[in-house]
Amino acid sequence: MDPEPPAAKMTRDLVESKKHEFTWKPQPILSKEITGDVILEKSFVAVLKDKKLISRAIQSLAKCLPIPQHLKRCSGLRIYLAPINKFQGDSHKLKTFLAEKDFDVDSIEDDLEIVNNASVAPRTKSQAAQALEHWPVNFHPDIDLEELIGGSIFEQEQLASIEACMRLAMAAAKEAAVGSAECNGSALIVDPESGSVLAIAASSMDKHPMWHASMLAVDLVAKSQGGGAWSLTTSDRSRDAREGTCKRKHPDDGQALCYPHSLAKLLDIPRSCSLNLAKTNRKKEKRSSPSDKTGPYLCTGYWAVLLREPCPLCSMALLHSRVSRIFYGAANSVTGILGSKAALHSVPGLNHRYQVWSSVLEDECARSLEQCRTIHC
Repeated sequence: MDPEPPAAKMTRDLVESKKHEFTWKPQPILSKEITGDVILEKSFVAVLKDKKLISRAIQSLAKCLPIPQHLKRCSGLRIYLAPINKFQGDSHKLKTFLAEKDFDVDSIEDDLEIVNNASVAPRTKSQAAQALEHWPVNFHPDIDLEELIGGSIFEQEQLASIEACMRLAMAAAKEAAVGSAECNGSALIVDPESGSVLAIAASSMDKHPMWHASMLAVDLVAKSQGGGAWSLTTSDRSRDAREGTCKRKHPDDGQALCYPHSLAKLLDIPRSCSLNLAKTNRKKEKRSSPSDKTGPYLCTGYWAVLLREPCPLCSMALLHSRVSRIFYGAANSVTGILGSKAALHSVPGLNHRYQVWSSVLEDECARSLEQCRTIHC
């Protein structure tokens, strides 16, 4: 029997370890609408003369000055009227408008107040707390989002498996990556449900300018399903797929498709060392990360583990193939668009959005990149 490859043994030991201490924490890459401070605007507020008038005032204002759904109408005797820009900052114009709409202006004090309030609905508990410092809001926390921000979304076994995948990525990059200053490294495509690594690729831009690691990894997945744009492998699995005998779901043979081919021996993962990526609470995991393998897209429900933050080409390839989650180690200050230069997955109008985490073994990934060969394209 051939000796177990070192990367496979390392992966097995890490996943099976129950006492592993993590020196890293996955950092979610979120839009500014979620991570930023709550956006404030100035509004007119009236002070009622008697609390018995509150109910009638609310009913009257609902007809002529509807309130944004995220704001509460009253705070004690103070009652929200409208943003100041709606009346050009002129309180007299607002009171005249109220009188014309049959609102009882005698029920409020003569002078209106100007307060700050949240201009849009707060998305997080932190934003809600900021908003409440100025004016009451209606807020119902998104449990999944709060777990994402707080870092409790992953269980220990999942973190161990993500680390194992990243160490495989580092080993692949050191062995074979050839890229540019703009994009270099390695990529893994993983099925979180079966715990199988489906594809492992290292940048090979010395052979083709588009052979970035993520592009190659997606093409390997396509190859396993009977497609693929490039001749990257001649395995029995890809031949079966072309002949229609290979199902969409990856065979449970424990063997990942690799490019370059030299990675196969070094990074082989035995069948008995499946990764523990699926959460114990299956119902919740499926809601947040669909894993149906019968759809028309190559990587529906799959996860991508990247040594380095992807460039625009790789980011779009992963988006179009419908991966559900991306994890990367080192930031890409040159062309990275999943955190450094932009946050592609938060751009309005996209027909698919993946979730992104950075900083997985970040320092070690950066050192691995320094060992990768770089060419000028």
